[in-house]
Amino acid sequence: MVLTATTFLSTGSASALTLKEAIAVALESNPEIGQAIENREAIEFELRQAKGLYLPSIDLQAAAGARLLDGPGRRALSIEDDPLYPTEAGVVVSQKLFDNGARRAEVNRQASRVDGASFRVLERSEFVALNITREYFEYILQGSIVEEARKNLAFHQSILGDIREGIEGGALTDADRQQAEERLYAAEARLIEATEALETARISFYKLVGKPLTNAKQPGSVAKALPGSLDTAIGIARRNNPRVHIASSDIDAATAMVNSARAKYGPEIVAEGSARAGNDIDGIDGRTSTVEGRIVLRWNLYRGGIDKANEQEQIRRASEQRLVLHQVHREIEEAVRVSWERRIRQSELAGTLRLQAATNDKLVRSYREQFDVGQRSLLDVLDAQNTRFNTATLADTAAFASLFAEYRLLAATGQLLSTLNLSAAKQSKAYARDEFNVPETPDTETYARVPSEQKNDLPFDILAPIRKK
Repeated sequence: MVLTATTFLSTGSASALTLKEAIAVALESNPEIGQAIENREAIEFELRQAKGLYLPSIDLQAAAGARLLDGPGRRALSIEDDPLYPTEAGVVVSQKLFDNGARRAEVNRQASRVDGASFRVLERSEFVALNITREYFEYILQGSIVEEARKNLAFHQSILGDIREGIEGGALTDADRQQAEERLYAAEARLIEATEALETARISFYKLVGKPLTNAKQPGSVAKALPGSLDTAIGIARRNNPRVHIASSDIDAATAMVNSARAKYGPEIVAEGSARAGNDIDGIDGRTSTVEGRIVLRWNLYRGGIDKANEQEQIRRASEQRLVLHQVHREIEEAVRVSWERRIRQSELAGTLRLQAATNDKLVRSYREQFDVGQRSLLDVLDAQNTRFNTATLADTAAFASLFAEYRLLAATGQLLSTLNLSAAKQSKAYARDEFNVPETPDTETYARVPSEQKNDLPFDILAPIRKK
């Protein structure tokens, strides 16, 4: 296990992968981002389907068969038993002229969904980039802990050697040796744990990037790119975080569904044209052809209250999406506040722990010198070394936590990729609502609502007597 950790940390620089390079690779190849891209493009074709609602529909029809027709006219000619063999072909063209805004609502809905999917690509890209940053830091941190664990193990091995010499000289006992061996085994176990954590970080990194991390380079601080104050950071996050834009797009899509439901209250006007030709059709021997054009108005006046209920359902769905946006705002603000506070406190903690670690180094040396001349017990030396090891690892952990909090703060404000001079895929660009002139949804909901609780007041249920039995 020790050899594995050493190999990890000493691989040549030719295989080094910087944090920026790792994120750039993931932006091109990570499956989560790829799924979001495919989803965005699929919804674009749903938008194309919505555009098709404005275009005419053309149907070609053809038929052939046999028919017996018994009617007064054919009986008068005594041909009622003669079969007809109708064959015909025709074309029907229909063009919707008016639908009370249903087509417009569907285009608005799909355009909003395209933009939401675009922001989802950006959100996944920022999310994956942040996770890569976390695992990159974790790899470096665990590497440093492995090195500290190796030093800790070497210290205990050295102590055990001194104790064996002391036993031979009669100055120490087997109890001292057993105590030192127990601490040695604990140090070996800690090294194994640290090596496992290092390997786990490497595996997690490979899952995200698709490339092994064998020689990480310490990323620098991004403090200069951070907002100047907590309030400024919160404001940027509420405007810039892709999750906010996703939720806003979902509100626009839900609003379009309300308009689609309301469109059913109005009429639908369709222009229809048809041409038809054939033999033995419409009960007439010989060749017949017809051409017809008409304007058709269809207006459902009552459908059992379904349309009204659908409108109220969509109003609730739209309100639900507004509340989703409120929840997103709260979660983003929490992430900003936690990252801001963690960056400061962990930096302070790292500084304090480094001072403690420096003092521990001196203390261990002093205790060991005193132990050699019989002024300190073995337990004093072992406890001091244990404190030194723990303090050193805690100091490194706090330092990396503070540094990672800077990157997490950038991600919360939607600025991680831009700060690293990286760009998400082109599918992350939202364009559809502008392209199709989707109106902005008002900040305040103005829908008329009716109570939602339902009563069992069905006017007629033919199966009711059976159910009662």
